[in-house]
Amino acid sequence: MGQVVIETKDLSKTYDGFTAVDKLNLHIEEGEIFGFLGPNGAGKTTTILMLLGLTEPSSGTIQVCGYNPDREPLEVKRIVGYLPEKVGFYEDLTARQNLEYTA
Repeated sequence: MGQVVIETKDLSKTYDGFTAVDKLNLHIEEGEIFGFLGPNGAGKTTTILMLLGLTEPSSGTIQVCGYNPDREPLEVKRIVGYLPEKVGFYEDLTARQNLEYTA
């Protein structure tokens, strides 16, 4: 068995009574290839945002390379890259400023 890079236990996220992610359990080891597949609204993006520490789970636990994204978000951001489907730009910044901010 290799090093565990992503692990969730009973991970859930609820928005105003709507359950976006319900008791998700993942165990992904170094070197494994893993993909999220599912229809719109299945909780893929919500799960990724929780893994990155960009939204808090309603319940459950997360470890990314041994770090908890809720308590150690900077450590997770230091080692994980994320490119969303739609990249938002700040209209009040120049193109160069947007690149410097996101790079």
